[in-house]
Amino acid sequence: MNTASGAATLVPHRLSWQELPEQVRAAAESALGAPVVRDVSQSGGFSPGLASRLALSDGRRVFAKAISADQNPRAPRLYRREIEVMRSLPASVPAPRLRWSYDDGKWVMLVLDDVDGAMLATPWRPGQFARVMSALERLADGLTPAPVPAMSIVDDLAENFRSWHAIGADPQLASRLDEWARANLTRLAELESGWASAARGDTLLHADLRADNLLLTDDTVIVVDWPYAVTGAPWVDALLFLPSVAATSDLDPEQAWQDFRPAHAAASGQVNSVLAAVAGDFLYQSLLPAPAGLPTLRAHQREKGMAALAWLRRRIS
Repeated sequence: MNTASGAATLVPHRLSWQELPEQVRAAAESALGAPVVRDVSQSGGFSPGLASRLALSDGRRVFAKAISADQNPRAPRLYRREIEVMRSLPASVPAPRLRWSYDDGKWVMLVLDDVDGAMLATPWRPGQFARVMSALERLADGLTPAPVPAMSIVDDLAENFRSWHAIGADPQLASRLDEWARANLTRLAELESGWASAARGDTLLHADLRADNLLLTDDTVIVVDWPYAVTGAPWVDALLFLPSVAATSDLDPEQAWQDFRPAHAAASGQVNSVLAAVAGDFLYQSLLPAPAGLPTLRAHQREKGMAALAWLRRRIS
């Protein structure tokens, strides 16, 4: 996957190929049938693990990502989830194909197609944004019903999406919210409480769409990094995605939402409930200490949380 242009690197250091343990590198080269002769680390995202385009001695190129709990304790579990999804994604889904995976109990690696594409520019350009929204409509159609087994978003985010309740129970956290959020904590918690029934569905969702998880080719939009894949309502991916657009551009999330075809099947109250849960989750996470190996994550979460909350305020005012 070529991510050399577009979003800036969001981690201070990514592992290089030579920094991986020898046994991991040897296993990969054996499976690929050729040694690695060049490692080009890629920008974008938050993971401190390997995320590199690798050139092989026979001229082939692949994309590899690898991590252990030493870099981030949660990451190996997520990589294992992604392996299961990538093994089963149908060829019709615009995503890189999984060529090989590795898991020795500590280190986890995925080797995927190297996509000849470019990252999206931020601030967002209207033409690129329109292409992505059209691609998300096609993705919702093609992934309903879910073609691969995945847990429900209701189960996966049950704890995350009660964050207004958690903030309301902690006066110290609540004091760090802006004035409007503090004054409306009860209302936000009530809205959030309806998210599960609203978001339930049988569409496979990526659930972590943002500029650095999308690549543009001449004729399509490629969706990368699937460790958070879940099932849910077909409109949820776009709702999770739009706060990141609003946080990095002047594009109007409400207008984009009204133009998004799957959104027409969602009642306004359902949308508000899920959007409240999204805003609460991002803002709650942003108030916590930075996780190991991800020093820039909290600022990113705050930006998206504030954008989601501003959008929600417009909808319920």
